[in-house]
Amino acid sequence: MIENKKTKKSLITKSKLLNAVEKVLTEKGFTELKVLPICEASNVDKKLIYFHFGDLEGLLTEFLRRNDFWLSKMEVPKEMNKETVKDILTQQFSSIYDSDLLKQLLIWELSEGNETLKKIARDREDIGNKMIDDFIGQQDFKTDVPPLLALIVSGIYYLTIHSSINGSTFCGIDMNTEADRTRVLNTITGLIDRIE
Repeated sequence: MIENKKTKKSLITKSKLLNAVEKVLTEKGFTELKVLPICEASNVDKKLIYFHFGDLEGLLTEFLRRNDFWLSKMEVPKEMNKETVKDILTQQFSSIYDSDLLKQLLIWELSEGNETLKKIARDREDIGNKMIDDFIGQQDFKTDVPPLLALIVSGIYYLTIHSSINGSTFCGIDMNTEADRTRVLNTITGLIDRIE
């Protein structure tokens, strides 16, 4: 019984710390992801970061793995076809647009080159490359698919971040309106449909 109480308390402490990382990131930005602000936000002693995660990097790595779109929310489909690719891109677009946290994670990744972020990016790339290889391997496309998908995904990243940070239009598209978001989604799915 004592072991169960310790395990439960440990899980609660880990959860508090992970929730505090999210709070600090979304409210103050990635530059404040330090031990003291995280401990203040979680009301947890800093020693427990080291006890449960080894160090701050361990805590941040666990947080990133749990919250990255590709590493946590995305299940690798059994069959990759145009419909699956459209579904994945639509889901990614909506997930990032709707989540201040995912936008902050992307900004952090683009702004700081630390080993934790590089490792997460490599892991994400491995998943993406496997899906692209599965998609390309099923058909003999004339279209060079990887650069097309790179442009679409990077466009999703930029448009969603741009609209949330300064609220202005981009190429006349106002991502803060449902009508223009629908236009972008329709264009993405149309591009995938046109792959030959």
